Amino acid sequence: MKILKTCFIGLCLTNINVLSAASFDCAKAKSELEKAICNNPELNATDKKMGEIYKKLNKSFPLSGFVQETQREFLSGYRSCLSISGNGKSSPQAVKDCVNYVQERINELDSYSQAKVYSDAEGKYNVENVAFLTYSLNGKSMLRVWGSWMPDAYKPEPFPKSGFLCNVNAELNPVKNGFQTEETGDSVFKISESALNVSEWIMCNARTGIAAGDFKRFK
Repeated sequence: MKILKTCFIGLCLTNINVLSAASFDCAKAKSELEKAICNNPELNATDKKMGEIYKKLNKSFPLSGFVQETQREFLSGYRSCLSISGNGKSSPQAVKDCVNYVQERINELDSYSQAKVYSDAEGKYNVENVAFLTYSLNGKSMLRVWGSWMPDAYKPEPFPKSGFLCNVNAELNPVKNGFQTEETGDSVFKISESALNVSEWIMCNARTGIAAGDFKRFK
């Protein structure tokens, strides 16, 4: 009897830009990760759960395009999750690494779903924009900063291959006139219902940063 299982994140598709759900016949699974998803019930269930959360959130998120772009970056890492431990791509630890990788994405998507969202995007978000998400986690106020992608000057390939991205997830600490995080230096964040203000330039890495200014509220 032929058994059908479901690929919810597009791993069974050859085009990484296609992020909608797709069903595939495990008898036709080609990549090592596709085979691992078919052969391991825990990975299959976690992958399925993540895909369902992604589909729902991608439709409802107030900043159009943001969840999809973060999914593209996730997928680029997911494809190599079997190699994280170095214990062999078919080892139990390799599969567990993939389960943990997907669970981290589930947790991330859950944080998106209850966040206030600020951005410099006009219309649909793209990776050259930046988004600020504020949310609560275990009683702590958190800030996620994601975007402002720049291609590598020596490898000018399209996102998400070679390039530099602001990707910060940090606790907000109250200070005079706003909040700061340990990861974003001296910049002060002033957060209101309509906008988030960044007091000074934030340097994310050698190629990417975020300018001071106001970022409007999307949710």
